[in-house]
Amino acid sequence: IDPSGRGKDETAVCVLKSLNGNIYLRRNLGYREGYSDATLSNIVDIAKQERVNLILIESNFGDGMFQALLQPYLAKHYPCTCEEFRSTTQKEKRIIDTLEPVIEQHRLIIDPQTVKDDLDTTQGLPPEDALSYRLFYQMTRISRLKGSLRHDDRIDALAAGVGWFVEQMKQDQDKMEDKRKDKTFKEELDVFYSNGKRSCLTKNVIQGLIPATVISNLPLRKRRKIQRSWRQM
Repeated sequence: IDPSGRGKDETAVCVLKSLNGNIYLRRNLGYREGYSDATLSNIVDIAKQERVNLILIESNFGDGMFQALLQPYLAKHYPCTCEEFRSTTQKEKRIIDTLEPVIEQHRLIIDPQTVKDDLDTTQGLPPEDALSYRLFYQMTRISRLKGSLRHDDRIDALAAGVGWFVEQMKQDQDKMEDKRKDKTFKEELDVFYSNGKRSCLTKNVIQGLIPATVISNLPLRKRRKIQRSWRQM
C-alpha cells in the first residue's frame, strides 16, 4: 500500500502473489479519498478476497499513521500481519531498477482483471487526467528523470511489492546454497568415518565449499581426528 492524504494523489493498493519464481499481479487499484472509511474497508475486503497473508505499508506518509488507522478494520474483519517499509532513494530510478529486470525476464504475469480495474477506476475523471492515474500509462511513460510522471502511485505500489518478492527470492537462494553445503559436508563426513581414510573433506573446507563454523561445532574428538588428517596432507 502506498498511502496518501486527501488531494490529487491516490492511495494505491497492489496485490501480488508468487509461485515458481514468477510474480503474479492480481489487483492494482487507486483511491482518491485518502484514508476514509470506504477506502479502509475496501482495502480489507480486497485482502480477504485475495487471502493476503502480509500487508506492506509505506511509512513515508504520516510516519505510520495509515497502519494505525487500518489495524482496527483488519482486527474486526480479517486479521493479517502488517509491516512498514520506508523508501529513501529517488523514486523513478528505484521503480525502474526494480521492475525492469523482472519484466525483461517475463516473470511478471498480469491478471486481465487488473487491466479492467485500471480502466474502470478512472472512468469518472476528465480524459486529460484519467490517463495519468492509470498503471499501464505510468509503466509506459516513466523515465529516470525526476518528476517524469504527474502521478506515480500505482506503479510505486507495484514496484514496492515486486521488490519485496525479489528480496525474498534472493534469501531463498542463499538458504538453498547453505543447505547444499551442509549436505556436501555430511556426505563427506560419512565417507571419512566409514572407511577410516582421508577424504576430500579437508579440501572442500579449505576451498570454502564447507563452512569452517560447521567444523568448529563438531565434538572435540572428531575435530582432532580431522586435524590429524590435515597434518598428513
